[in-house]
Amino acid sequence: MIKFIVLKKIYDVLTNRPGRLLKKDFYSRLKPIVQSALTFRKLPRSERPRLYFDVSILASYDNKTGVQRVIRSVFAEMKPLLADKYDVVPVSCTALTSGFYALEETENNIGEKKFSLTGYKISPERGDVFLSFEQAFVEHLAQEDTFKEMNNKGCRIILTVYDLLPLQLPNCFPVEVNSIFQNWLSVSSKYAEFLCDSKTVESDLRKYLSLTQQTLIKSYWFYPGSNFVKNVSSSGISKEQSCYLNNLKNFNFNFLMVGTIEPRKGHKTVLEIFSHLWKSYNDKISLTFIGKEGWMVDDLTKSIKTSDAFNKNLFWFNDASDSFLDQCYKQTDAVIIASLNEGFGLPILEAAQRKCRVIANDIPIFREVAPKECFFLELTNPLIAIGQLKDWFENPSEPCTNAQVQTWKEATLQILKKTSLI
Repeated sequence: MIKFIVLKKIYDVLTNRPGRLLKKDFYSRLKPIVQSALTFRKLPRSERPRLYFDVSILASYDNKTGVQRVIRSVFAEMKPLLADKYDVVPVSCTALTSGFYALEETENNIGEKKFSLTGYKISPERGDVFLSFEQAFVEHLAQEDTFKEMNNKGCRIILTVYDLLPLQLPNCFPVEVNSIFQNWLSVSSKYAEFLCDSKTVESDLRKYLSLTQQTLIKSYWFYPGSNFVKNVSSSGISKEQSCYLNNLKNFNFNFLMVGTIEPRKGHKTVLEIFSHLWKSYNDKISLTFIGKEGWMVDDLTKSIKTSDAFNKNLFWFNDASDSFLDQCYKQTDAVIIASLNEGFGLPILEAAQRKCRVIANDIPIFREVAPKECFFLELTNPLIAIGQLKDWFENPSEPCTNAQVQTWKEATLQILKKTSLI
């Protein structure tokens, strides 16, 4: 009976995570829960302060998201930059065990870096820092008492807010995401400083906490690096993809959207606009989606696959290698970024780095980070956007040549300086 109750509790906690994640990482999360429950030794004291670097999700399941790329990149740059001041210790927690556990970074025979438990539980002291770029909302909520104890002992706690999209666009997310995120912000604001990935997000965060009469200890902003694309490599172009690339020369204009198919990315609006344009421009323009199917898009993906233009003017590749994506960028006339909102706008910089023309939804974050050549659309009003695109056909915008990008080392230095860690 006791074993059943324990297993039932584990299942209940894990299933409290958004359903889209559960299928992917249920078992990978179960293993560290069991391992952590068997850890009782405290990490020995150090002569220098420690910076505890949170990799709670990354250590158990690397699903190659943008957030996890941020974590890997900052961790790699931060260790040498802080070598003279802090001992940098990767740590993780689970939603069922109390406290954070020290990890060690190892490398397998093909060069992939992994994190594994050392058997030690951390005990932060005054002068130490806990830094997290994770979106481990469920796990962090389970560690509320641990965080309060860290704070009381004089350990700084710095957590990252990438966006407030679940609060700003609740209809674009599963209902549980909104409640979990809102609760995480409310609880964390009592003991944590917040690091945001743009001026816009920091401003949104300050406004939200002020309107909800919640505390804000300190907040900072930084810009992520944009040089990680080369660090995640894959190769291979299928026969179908080769035929597609060859076919693009038959159109006057080719448009590309890159990113997961999900409600806030604007695919539905763009498809409606192009369905109207195809009536006037017949076979002169193409639209290509490259991205995996996300959540809450069953009707949209059905519309894509049943469209009269599918595989004629409209194309969708659910999976794409880096080499295929590179070819698509090279052959496109413009990359469309139609997000209803974003935390930073990295897709714009990725396209700009490749010297593409960029057409973007006219939202504050894109105005903040986009290069001057970016062409903005009023996607909140499709009729206006249609007219703007028709004008663009007559006088296309210039390719981007002055994208303001920085390396991950520069981004990490920006983070360390803004948070006064160096």
